[in-house]
Amino acid sequence: MKYCSKCGAELMDEAVICPKCGCAVGENRPANTTTANSTNGFAIAGFVLAFFFPLLGIIFGAMGISKANKMGGSGKGLAIAAVIISSIATVISFIVFATSFTAIMAYIANEIR
Repeated sequence: MKYCSKCGAELMDEAVICPKCGCAVGENRPANTTTANSTNGFAIAGFVLAFFFPLLGIIFGAMGISKANKMGGSGKGLAIAAVIISSIATVISFIVFATSFTAIMAYIANEIR
């Protein structure tokens, strides 16, 4: 299978002109190749933020998954881990907040009586 060197569209083996961009088909390379040094910064940021700022971890993790799909899977596992850890941390934070708020309101109600 051949790919357009300009837009990356998939081409038939006998194509002379790219049907998507009109570029003359010459020596072609696969469109979604990544170099060994490419990294998914959103996945890394999402994973780190998952422990300190869970909502940002979810956002950056989701962006990391999207970027991983475009990069051929680079960092997808890390981005998924960021979303899962952030989601768990958000739920735990909500439970702790709700429990603390209830305890404080009960204390205030007892002090008023």
